[in-house]
Amino acid sequence: MPALPDNLTLVPHGILLLLTAAGLLALRRWPWLYALSIWPGTVAHELLHYLAGLLFGARPISLSVMPRRKPEGGWLLGSVSFSRLRWWNSVPVGMAPLALMPAGGWVFAESCTWPLMSSAAFGMKLVAAQCLLAGWPSPRDWAHAIVGLLALAALALLAALGMMHAGWLSY
Repeated sequence: MPALPDNLTLVPHGILLLLTAAGLLALRRWPWLYALSIWPGTVAHELLHYLAGLLFGARPISLSVMPRRKPEGGWLLGSVSFSRLRWWNSVPVGMAPLALMPAGGWVFAESCTWPLMSSAAFGMKLVAAQCLLAGWPSPRDWAHAIVGLLALAALALLAALGMMHAGWLSY
């Protein structure tokens, strides 16, 4: 990761990153414009789900990155379907987009090495904002992950109780 500059340089770059992300979010009033503006992040988000599904045996069967209106209202920007999403693989598959967060941080740090008002710095901040916004899991992603986390917590509790009962673990 590139070395970050001093605070006097970092603060205006950070403000520009926040303004860029806020600008992207402000486009939500116009669904098609918003979907188009964050499409690269949507593609990255869904591809990470797909790759995690391949790695953890969830067997992805479809990938869509075309925005569409949901019957109950609102928009679905992208989706991945799996034929074998289970409690044990739902956590890494659901949380896979979080990998975009450090990527966004790295791109932001790189952008700070350019002059603040340069097109290169703004372009990198736009990529960083895409990564940061797309890196946050959707409510459905969280729902899948929470089911897996609850199952893992229950198994850990049962294992600890069994070890205490067997005398392998004292309390």
